[in-house]
Amino acid sequence: MAVARERNFTRAAELLHIAQPPLSRQIQQLEEELGVVLFERGTRPVRLTDAGRLLFGQAVQVLEGVDEMKAISRRLHEAEKLRLGIGFVASTLYGRLPEMIRAYRAARPQVELTLLELNTLDQIAALKDGRIDVGYGRIPFDEPAVERTILRNERLVAAVPLRHPLSLHERPLRLAELAEAPLICQSALNWDPRSARKRDPLVRCVEGAFRRGS
Repeated sequence: MAVARERNFTRAAELLHIAQPPLSRQIQQLEEELGVVLFERGTRPVRLTDAGRLLFGQAVQVLEGVDEMKAISRRLHEAEKLRLGIGFVASTLYGRLPEMIRAYRAARPQVELTLLELNTLDQIAALKDGRIDVGYGRIPFDEPAVERTILRNERLVAAVPLRHPLSLHERPLRLAELAEAPLICQSALNWDPRSARKRDPLVRCVEGAFRRGS
C-alpha cells in the first residue's frame, strides 16, 4: 500500500520506518505467492501493473471495511454502556438525594450517572423526551405519561419576623392567614396552574398571594 501510494520504494520504506531491502523482499514474496508482477520497477516513479492496480483497489476496500467495522464496534460499545439520567431540584440536595446517589454508585459502579438540575415542570418534559430517566421534585403534578411516587412528606413551616403579627399566635397558622402576607417561596415557574393540583390548599394560597401582587 505504501509503495503504491508513494510510487517510490525509498519514501515508502521511510514512511514504514523500515529499511528498503526488507520492503523490496516482502513485495517480491507477495508477487511470488500471487504469481503476478505488481510493480513496473524500471520506471521513475514506480508504476503499478494492471494486476497491481487491481490488488491495490481491493486492498483499499478491505482497509476501509476494517475502519468501518471499528467504528461500528465503538458505536455498539457506547450503546451498551449503562446510563441513568437523574433530574433534581436544587433543594433536594439538602435531603437524602446525595446519600442515595452515593449508595447507588457503590452498588452499580458500571452505571454512568448524569445529573441535571431542573425544576419540577422541566423534569416532566425531560422524562417525556428521554433526557432523564428519573426525577426528584417537590411540586405535585398530574401527568398521565409520568409515574409519580411520594418518597416522603415534609412539614411546611412559615418563618416570620419576631414582631410580625403572625408570630403572636400560639396556635398553628391557617393557610388563609398566609394568603394576606407577602410570601417568599419557590419560583413561580413551579406553580403552574395547569399542572398543580387545584385541591392543594398551599397552591391556592400561593396563587392567591401572587394575584394580589404580594
